[in-house]
Amino acid sequence: MAQSSNNAPLKEFKHAAVPGYFTIFMIVFVALGLYLAVILISSPGSAKKAYHNDNSVNEANSAVTD
Repeated sequence: MAQSSNNAPLKEFKHAAVPGYFTIFMIVFVALGLYLAVILISSPGSAKKAYHNDNSVNEANSAVTD
C-alpha cells in the first residue's frame, strides 16, 4: 500500500437515524417468520419420508457399480 504524504485525518461519514425503520424491520421479520412457520407446519410430512425409499437407493447404487 502506498504511503500518503498527507497526514490529514480521514473523514467520517455519518447519517442521522430515521425513526420508524427498526419498527418496520421487526414487523416484516416477524411476519416472514410466521409465514415460514405456516409453510413448515402445513407441509405434508418430512422430506425424508416423502421422497426417499430404500429401493431407489439400491437401484441407484447398482446402476453405478454395473
